Amino acid sequence: MRPRLRSAHLPNVVTALRGLLVVPVVLLMLRRTDGADWVAFIVFTLAALTDRVDGALARRWEAVSATGQFLDPLVDKLLVTASMAALVYLKRFPAWAAIVILVREMSVTALRIVASRRGRGFPAGRLAKWKTVLQLIAVAAFMVPASADAWRVSRASMLGIAVALTLVTGWAYFRRAPSILR
Repeated sequence: MRPRLRSAHLPNVVTALRGLLVVPVVLLMLRRTDGADWVAFIVFTLAALTDRVDGALARRWEAVSATGQFLDPLVDKLLVTASMAALVYLKRFPAWAAIVILVREMSVTALRIVASRRGRGFPAGRLAKWKTVLQLIAVAAFMVPASADAWRVSRASMLGIAVALTLVTGWAYFRRAPSILR
């Protein structure tokens, strides 16, 4: 008899599947064809949308877990940073913005690891969740294989807001860190 997947584990499975989508997104972007770019954009968008699904399932089924609280933001960071890295490599995304976002994400992930080892949770705040949404939207906007002139102002605006929230929420995490890590 095959073991059944308990509903408590399903949100983490959805998160893991989202993480697996990072590989095809990056590989498709690196193919450098319009068709592959559009498929990469669609897969990226699908992965971004599932970010809401795993959290909603966890809350609905009262299956919020320490694993999920750690894994979900880690997968979000992987999706954003790997996609940004590919876009920077293709010279379609500003390297300075990618560096700011990457440094913040790595620093917060390090804080989460330390907190986890001390048996403490470090859940994302509401503003940090909006930061992730805006990062995903900004990266998706840079992935769209459209005329650069048509999207220049919109993409720059989205990216500016995402970078600002990245910095603000990073500062907020480090401000909270001493009380959480005690």
